[in-house]
Amino acid sequence: MPTIFVAYGGPEGREGVLAFAAERAAASGDDLYVYHAGESVDEEGDSLRQEIDGVVERTAPGTDYEVAIEPRQAESDATNVSTQKRLIDAIFDDREFAYVVMGNVEHGAIESLTIPSMTEAVLDTHNIPVVLVPV
Repeated sequence: MPTIFVAYGGPEGREGVLAFAAERAAASGDDLYVYHAGESVDEEGDSLRQEIDGVVERTAPGTDYEVAIEPRQAESDATNVSTQKRLIDAIFDDREFAYVVMGNVEHGAIESLTIPSMTEAVLDTHNIPVVLVPV
């Protein structure tokens, strides 16, 4: 059975992205792999997990899913890498993903210069379809 990779990003619109993926998984019988790369040290894994569980159970009860929450390490940690790199590495998991579902966050001209595009990173490094969900 194929698995849909869901990039569960920042708070803006992420529940809608997951709901979209869960609906597709329920309709096709696919599994979900929900991945969140922590963006701040203050994020709480338990509350994120409850949020994810709530969205999947409301949207597509009975859908099989796995959640991976990778906490952000302290800023001084020598192994600390970018969120973009952690997302790319997560997709290189041992399993074959049918496609990746990501939020399409609009950035202004200045933000586009300073904030790396997660979608471009995935498309540049993987040969996998990407579905963008407007947020």
